[in-house]
Amino acid sequence: MPTNVAAVDVVVVPGTTVTEYFGNVASKESGISAGYVKITEATTNPWQTPQFEEHILMVKGEAHLEHSKGTTIVKEGQGVILPAGCRVKWILPGPCEYVPICLPAFSPDNVHREEGEAPPAPPAHATDTAPVVVDHVDVVKAPALCISEYFGGVASKEGHISACVAKVDEACTEAWQTPDFAEWVLVLSGEVQLENSDGSITKVPAGSGTFLAAKERVRWIWPGPTVYVPICMPAFNPDGCHREEEVGSAKDQDPETMKRLHELHK
Repeated sequence: MPTNVAAVDVVVVPGTTVTEYFGNVASKESGISAGYVKITEATTNPWQTPQFEEHILMVKGEAHLEHSKGTTIVKEGQGVILPAGCRVKWILPGPCEYVPICLPAFSPDNVHREEGEAPPAPPAHATDTAPVVVDHVDVVKAPALCISEYFGGVASKEGHISACVAKVDEACTEAWQTPDFAEWVLVLSGEVQLENSDGSITKVPAGSGTFLAAKERVRWIWPGPTVYVPICMPAFNPDGCHREEEVGSAKDQDPETMKRLHELHK
């Protein structure tokens, strides 16, 4: 059965709200954290050198990341990968919204934030790495469903993780599936419903997340317009999804939808 999690606002200061859906606070797990950050005014954060790998989906606005090799600009619709040990300074020139995913999970102790004046040299665990920017790819373009991959086998050529922004325009359903991968889902607006093999329905409203273990058979139902972020480990692959074709389901309304998805993952 899917496991629901209530999101927690872990940072609320003027101009910045950080909402954790999964991690040490919301779901009590240390292997991964994922949240939603909303910035309403220009701000700058101190230098930091996290001990975790970070994947960031820039949903709105842009971020400027200073690092040892220069400045990297991440624009709306792009993702950025920060390798563990990459020392960066976040500059947010205006309102923006983004989804940070940390492996292992974020904690104040492993982010190594440098309050006050920055030291003359990077911390000992710093690596000689720089941010890597990725353009999203619309991997599913069905009549009522669009899934934009920011990280994974198509957009960033990664096999250990995938992360997308999925937008549902109207009520629809998806076929039954039993994925080989585990999935963490952040519902940003609307509602996701998951039908289980025993006939029960797990409802996941906006402001909640849900975890689906690998080999869990479910059928996705969207009762209306919805935006959510699915994170899969290992990365999503249509062959590993074990999807059961179903007439009338969201991805089967247009026969080109699944054909294109498979071709993108070749």
